[in-house]
Amino acid sequence: MKRLFFYFILSLLTIPIVYGQEFNAGFIAGLSTSEISGDFVTGPSKAGLYLGLFTNLYVSEGSSLQLELDYVQKGSRENPDSVNLRSYILRLHYVEVHCYYKYDIKEFTLEAGPSLGYLIHSYEEADGWILEQPFNPLDFSLNIGLYYRISEKLQFNVRYSNTMFFPVRDSSSGDTYFLRKGQYNEVLSFTFHYTFRNIKK
Repeated sequence: MKRLFFYFILSLLTIPIVYGQEFNAGFIAGLSTSEISGDFVTGPSKAGLYLGLFTNLYVSEGSSLQLELDYVQKGSRENPDSVNLRSYILRLHYVEVHCYYKYDIKEFTLEAGPSLGYLIHSYEEADGWILEQPFNPLDFSLNIGLYYRISEKLQFNVRYSNTMFFPVRDSSSGDTYFLRKGQYNEVLSFTFHYTFRNIKK
């Protein structure tokens, strides 16, 4: 499955080179804030890194398609305090392929699309005890976001991501309800996208 995932990555990233006479490319750097639904911690409680590379191709005036290869840290955290002595940390490290449709509105750009992540490392600890409950290796998510253009080459992005359809792990209690069949990643990211313009075939 790991080999299949990386073959999938390579095939997607070659699309702009094969079919696009001219495209844009650049890198992504910023912060992810995350939680995993179905645990006992509420709200985005875990900060992490968000790094990546992207290419995009304009298909019409104001409309473009974008591919990304990203490294995203996800998980959950609860620190003890004077009232609650419980401690918990969950670290999930993903390599992800993102596909977006983007639409420009003056200095803003809207985006939406799916992503497929592969879990490369996980660590879970509760009250000093290391837990070994496995996660699914793949994370399929849907994403929406908004860019603000700071300059010709620099944009600021806010993006929300949520695991869809297949949970990353069954709930600890085994309970399910409606479409929620287990635990799901939720991420709110804040990143800067730096673009190198007009890389030609």
